[in-house]
Amino acid sequence: MNREVRNLAFKQYFKYFAGWFIVAGILLVVTVGAFVVKSIGTKSDAHNNSEAPVERVFDYADVLTAQEEKDLSNYITEKEAYGTLDIVIVTLDQPMGISDYEWENNMMNYADDFYDAGKFGWNKPDGDGVCLVDNWYEDENGSQKGSWLSTAGKMIETIGPTEEYAVFDAMDRYIESNPYKAYCAAVDELADYGKFGYGDQGGDPTWFCLAFIVPFIVAGIYAAVNLSQSKAKDTTVAGTYVENGQMNVRSRSDQFIRKSVSSYRVSSSSSGGGGGSSHRGGGSRGSHRSSSGRSHGGGGRRR
Repeated sequence: MNREVRNLAFKQYFKYFAGWFIVAGILLVVTVGAFVVKSIGTKSDAHNNSEAPVERVFDYADVLTAQEEKDLSNYITEKEAYGTLDIVIVTLDQPMGISDYEWENNMMNYADDFYDAGKFGWNKPDGDGVCLVDNWYEDENGSQKGSWLSTAGKMIETIGPTEEYAVFDAMDRYIESNPYKAYCAAVDELADYGKFGYGDQGGDPTWFCLAFIVPFIVAGIYAAVNLSQSKAKDTTVAGTYVENGQMNVRSRSDQFIRKSVSSYRVSSSSSGGGGGSSHRGGGSRGSHRSSSGRSHGGGGRRR
């Protein structure tokens, strides 16, 4: 008897939770499948550009020691293989413009043209990579210090304003006291973006798949639960208040079950701010053409 009771209880348990087991199985398959696809997609590709110089650090502002420049070059070489992109760092000590507009244009053009002239790119000349230009110039008219990040190839779609801010934030923690450490921090950020492809415009395909599929699963669960509830006897039907052809209101109101209120925040287009940065000047230019006609992205920040 006990065995029959246990078997019956097990059958009822399985019947009740069968839908949840199916949902869990689907989620597991989707997650594992997305992970496998992503793992295949992030395998390191061999460097395939023999036209670019081997140098990656061009310290024209002389803010690094000879040893730091060598160490930074070696570190970039390691991180380039990890992220499958070229990473070029240029330091300057020259005027780039007093106004933000002039400064941005000059910094952008310099970074784009430097990358193009060197034929940098991991997979081909003018291919996947970035050029980080850091200016140290200041005079009696004020500071023209700041950085510009030029992107090319896959990095145009991978790096958007959010990623640019993250790179500059990583640098700003150390730039005035330890430029070498600041540039290493920037290289870390850039290599991760090259490796995983997380970007403001691109996005991680694993999370894209989950974000696309999970809502359908949740909707299916919601529909199934409500369908099972609808099988129960309705408390109010079409004839509840009709008796012998006459309206008969037995109660002034049905039982109040719940109230659902949705609220939405509407932001004004006239509100100030842009990206949450407290630094003056700079900005993201998005995809554009350099003077040589090649495609670039990127943005900058003054300090």
